[in-house]
Parts: sequence; structure tokens; C-alpha cells
Amino acid sequence: MREFIQSVQNFLKDESGPTCVEYLFMLALVVFAAMAGIRLIGGQAKTLFETSRNAMP
Repeated sequence: MREFIQSVQNFLKDESGPTCVEYLFMLALVVFAAMAGIRLIGGQAKTLFETSRNAMP
């Protein structure tokens, strides 16, 4: 029983859980920024390729 109580106390003192959440949040921000950038650049690239395709005889 004493080992169980000690393991619960160690679990409550452990700070790796919040750190993991912070890393997941940062990963989500990076993914969101990448998706937004790809959408922006993708739209411009599509317009560029369509313009050059239409300019060919």
C-alpha cells in the first residue's frame, strides 16, 4: 500500500505531462501555419500555371 501511495505522489509531482501538452500545442501551431502558407502559395502557383498555360499557342 505504501508503494501505491508513493507512486501516486510521484505521478502528481511529475511535470512531463504539461510539457507534453505544450509540445503538442506548439506542433499544432506549426502545422496550422504550414497549412496556411501552402494554401496561400498554392493558390498563387495555380494562377501562375494557368496563366502560362493559356499564353501558349
